[in-house]
Amino acid sequence: MKKEVCENCRPLFEKLLKRIELQDKRILELEKRLAFYENPHTPPSQRRGRYPKPKRTGGKIGAPLGHIGTTRPTPKPNRFKKLALKRCPDCDKHLGRPRIVRKQIIEDIPDPQPLKITQFTIPYYFCNHCQQDITPTDPELPFEGRFGPNLQAEVALMRFEDRLPDRKITDTLNRRYGLMLTPATVLDITRRVADQIEPVYEKIKQEVRDAAVVNADETGHKIKGVKHWVWTFVATVAILFMIRPSRGQGPIKEALGEKFMGLLGCDGWTSYPKCVERIQRCWAHLLREAKVLAEKGKEQAKLLYGGLNKIFKRIKKITTKTIQTVRTRTYNWCLKELDLWIKTCKHHTELKKFANKIENGKEHWLTCVLHPEIEPTNNKAERALREIVVQRKISSLWNKKGARIKEITMSVLATWRLRGLNTFSMLRVNLSS
Repeated sequence: MKKEVCENCRPLFEKLLKRIELQDKRILELEKRLAFYENPHTPPSQRRGRYPKPKRTGGKIGAPLGHIGTTRPTPKPNRFKKLALKRCPDCDKHLGRPRIVRKQIIEDIPDPQPLKITQFTIPYYFCNHCQQDITPTDPELPFEGRFGPNLQAEVALMRFEDRLPDRKITDTLNRRYGLMLTPATVLDITRRVADQIEPVYEKIKQEVRDAAVVNADETGHKIKGVKHWVWTFVATVAILFMIRPSRGQGPIKEALGEKFMGLLGCDGWTSYPKCVERIQRCWAHLLREAKVLAEKGKEQAKLLYGGLNKIFKRIKKITTKTIQTVRTRTYNWCLKELDLWIKTCKHHTELKKFANKIENGKEHWLTCVLHPEIEPTNNKAERALREIVVQRKISSLWNKKGARIKEITMSVLATWRLRGLNTFSMLRVNLSS
């Protein structure tokens, strides 16, 4: 039976109801904003408050008693300096022979070096046989401009490996070498570097397209305030970055071709299965989402999380050395378990949406069992994107020119690092005429 509100209390009652209504709306708004940072699809590296506050153990600071420490190995000296004194610096008396002699090895960096300014005298020849102009080349002579390969390589590495903004690069070059540049000049140097290594970038594109296994991911990146997307495609020996305005099928087809025959590891973004047939969905995303549901306290969600972990442990036991019969048996068992959990979870309102998600991608969760050359998670692509994400926080992109420089240079540098090559040496070779 509905209780009546006395006339004297009615104004206060209505006021409280309005306040509760406003508070409910505010709570929903704040929960939506919080979900941007704390949701199953947010990588652990981007979650706020992911590290618990350290607790005091009460133990002493430092190494325990008896611990044998380690130090850097002492290098062999390549320079020798002998010190001597004939007279005392305090009383000016003769010192004679030293009582003892001690040797000490010191590691230091060279003094700031002056600029190496070279004037090249370049003859131009004409070959009567080839009917074309011929000029000699030199490793220190760049293709364009008056800045040498060493300087261009150093600027590119400062910008895209050391993560320095253009202004900081000018300050560093001035401090080290007395070289006066402007931020605009630094940008133009990076443009020249990108122009010279673009053929390497095109080769990387082709290597990714021809690869048997590729991992892909994407993240947002604004260009002059307009939302764009950085796509990464990671093959065994190549990493490709592309910055495009679309998050649809276009960039995927551009990178992999119209008919990609290999295996693709990715998250649950709907554009991937429309372009590629053989897909491995990321289990890390699936388990994170299941964990969030389990942490809400529902018993069935906890059982689901445990069941998915059990399947994942079974999947991880499969390697390229596992025989075909074992792989087939494991695949059938995992598929049966997934079907069981899908059917069970559909009877629970709070798990129905998650069950549909598993069911919709069912044929893509277990590709790695039949084809163990691909990993069950998409960690390769996510790790490749981390450098882009960090640099995105430091400096922005203001035009397509900067986006082109970034995608080319970072693709080439990341690929060389993946292959274990020295990025400075490789840049210098590609920038020399």
